[in-house]
Amino acid sequence: MKDSERTMDLTARVCHHISEIPQEEWDELVNHRLLHTYKWMELLEYSLREGISPYYITVTRDNQLVGGTVCFPSYRIFFGTYVPSIACLCPFSDEIGIYVKQGEPIEPILLLLYRTMEDVARQEKARIIVITNVKEDEYVNFFRKKTSLMQVLPSTHLNIQWKTFKDYLRSLPRKSKKNIRHTLNQGERRGLQLNHSHDFSDAEFLFHFYKENLLEHGHGYPLSFTSDFYKGLEKYVSEYAYILRCYHEDRLLGYWVYFFDGKTACMAISGSEKNYAKEYNAYFNICYDAVREMIEKGCSRIFFGPTTYTVKRRIGCTLEEKKVAIKFLNPALDVAFRLLIPLWNLQVRRTYATDSATEEKEK
Repeated sequence: MKDSERTMDLTARVCHHISEIPQEEWDELVNHRLLHTYKWMELLEYSLREGISPYYITVTRDNQLVGGTVCFPSYRIFFGTYVPSIACLCPFSDEIGIYVKQGEPIEPILLLLYRTMEDVARQEKARIIVITNVKEDEYVNFFRKKTSLMQVLPSTHLNIQWKTFKDYLRSLPRKSKKNIRHTLNQGERRGLQLNHSHDFSDAEFLFHFYKENLLEHGHGYPLSFTSDFYKGLEKYVSEYAYILRCYHEDRLLGYWVYFFDGKTACMAISGSEKNYAKEYNAYFNICYDAVREMIEKGCSRIFFGPTTYTVKRRIGCTLEEKKVAIKFLNPALDVAFRLLIPLWNLQVRRTYATDSATEEKEK
């Protein structure tokens, strides 16, 4: 059967709750991937700020789910201004939040999903559509025709090839190895305690740390989720939600929430105490202990997300290029943005080419 014949009976539908979609079909569609499952969507719904409601767009054929995505009303900063948008994303994941069932024709399903996104954006009076983590060739080719592909802060990940933490340290450049050992030895002398658990009982306190960090780095716009996100981790995804805390005596200096499914880990949310965390190098101690823990548990890859490469380079991370698809609903603005994008992308490439060159010198 030709693809054109198979796409005639595709139907798009929009709903606001994951409960309106069969759980088994959704999990099969997303291939049971960490941070994309039905339970994960339940967690997001549980923790979203009042007034924010997700849009689930599904595509079915003969009442069977063959495509889907989830979009959130949001804001993006463009030229120093907060612009209302519809964002297609899966929070804390490095993978695109658009799904096509294996064996199905990709382009017609993407086209139907995209057109429905445009309808949702108009309904929400959004000015732009944002689609994050556009990586796979089929998706890149499709969205290059419909949108502007904007390069953003690259993602970083660590491929684990070592059986022990000592083996890992031996593999690092001399300067990095020396810095890490110095930090770890200093932390041990000062009595830092690092603890991994599934305990999120101090959710309000953890959320406060996270907000303080965002404000400190200039991210002042209200968050999409509340402290209920931390509370919901035990309720919805307790089997793979962990928190690594760093203490000095009874004082919590910082933490990192991460997700681990037995194969890959995603370092998702961090928070730190403003006054003492830097003095005790809490962030670095947390980072190194996360690597140690994952090596011991047989993890194959740790995703650190779009974080500062000057820091992650020290621990042996690899850069992964990230693209975001941007579509202005105003045709004139969209044309202008398309003209500016090549210059922006060139600057991003130059910035991280310089970082990579610095890395080679340090080896």
